[in-house]
Amino acid sequence: MKSTLIFIVLLFCSCTNNKFYGHVYDYDTEQPLQNVFIDINGTKIQTDSSGYFYLKVNSNSILKLSLRKDGYSTKNLYRKPDSSGGFSKRNLSNNKIYLFNEKSDFSKK
Repeated sequence: MKSTLIFIVLLFCSCTNNKFYGHVYDYDTEQPLQNVFIDINGTKIQTDSSGYFYLKVNSNSILKLSLRKDGYSTKNLYRKPDSSGGFSKRNLSNNKIYLFNEKSDFSKK
């Protein structure tokens, strides 16, 4: 009985996944950006018409995000899990990522 309980606890701990999501916007116009290519730890997704993206991720791993869109500077971000080993909903609710247009004064030259 004891070993079964330990197995179940370990199974639930190893299956912890969180939803990582956010919105991508143009820095100058504040408009959402559609069809931004996002690579999160090797998994590739795109933003929808409202600039929204979402992916289930392992909550215990560091995320490396790379955002790319023609006409915009590529942006690389790193995200660590919070102290509980996950990405809390409070932290995820305000995931706004801004891309700089290549013509912007803030883009990398």
